[in-house]
Amino acid sequence: MTKKPSQPMPVPAIPKLSEGQLEPLFRRLNLAHTRRIYQEVADRAEKENWTYRDFLALLLAEEVAHRKQTRLQRCTRQAHFPFFKTIDEFDFTLQSTLRQSLLGSYLGPDFVTEGRSLILYGKAGRGKTHLAVAIGYRAIQNGFETLCITAAKLIEDLSNASAKGLLHQSLAAYTRPHVLVID
Repeated sequence: MTKKPSQPMPVPAIPKLSEGQLEPLFRRLNLAHTRRIYQEVADRAEKENWTYRDFLALLLAEEVAHRKQTRLQRCTRQAHFPFFKTIDEFDFTLQSTLRQSLLGSYLGPDFVTEGRSLILYGKAGRGKTHLAVAIGYRAIQNGFETLCITAAKLIEDLSNASAKGLLHQSLAAYTRPHVLVID
């Protein structure tokens, strides 16, 4: 059997698209942020003589960064934190027995992927909730979902669900997130 010489792949013609024709393509591909910034970036690229690759790289990087920021905001809202605090805002100088180095392993993705737990205990007003929120937010930054709830609300929800015979369904809301913060 003789092999036929392979035919070169035909190069499709480059479509000439007007601004109005790009809009539906951005929508179809769910590139909302790119749709908003496209013209500004295109104008800048023309002025500064960017390569096509540089132009495309910037558009894609901007879309990815915007999606990451949107995800952080959405997940933070869905976490129902009582307030927003980060680990950088915690004043370790007020806690003589607590050092940031002790918490380091709870701020990385391994905390979640290894299925570890953390119990913070101590007197009122020492920053336990702040640390729990900060660790939950860091989990969100690492790509995990977090839910924060008070122990009283958790017990109330599960008790009510149990009384109605819906405990299994109610438990799903608390087992779905990767990190559950119970204050």
